[in-house]
Amino acid sequence: MRILILITAMFLGCTLNAQRDWSGPTGGEPLPKKLQGLERNIDVIHFPKQNDPIKIDNAYYWKHMTSILCKQSDIIITEYGAYLFYNGKWNLRKSYPLKELDKTFGTKKQKMKQAEPYTWAKNWRVDTNLFGGWAMWYFIGTDSNGKAVCGYETINTTNNLLNK
Repeated sequence: MRILILITAMFLGCTLNAQRDWSGPTGGEPLPKKLQGLERNIDVIHFPKQNDPIKIDNAYYWKHMTSILCKQSDIIITEYGAYLFYNGKWNLRKSYPLKELDKTFGTKKQKMKQAEPYTWAKNWRVDTNLFGGWAMWYFIGTDSNGKAVCGYETINTTNNLLNK
């Protein structure tokens, strides 16, 4: 009987810890610490901002693109990545290697020229499971005066399958 109670307690504990609240942000949540206090000088745009998936073979694709632009000056990107929103806060999903920026966005040596748009045309989410969620892409860099700046924008991926 003790073993059954112990196993049940362990199972319930694991189940409760595994539960995540995937509800979306309200707009009042604090930014991640690494973005706090930085001037927002990099425009980040996702198209479409609300992204519905399609199914191809055995995978779901949330097809969208992401563009970045800075109007004030040239910027050298020093970090970029994405957060996922769950349990009422932004949680780091991944910081990407800087060499990937040149490949995906078309920058050279991670440098954004003033007023030049850079676009990752196939910034697609792919998964074998159909579920929605919120992400926030972020970019941190240094402007031509040596000041640290950032840019970020959210994207909502839904579970509204387009090709049922």
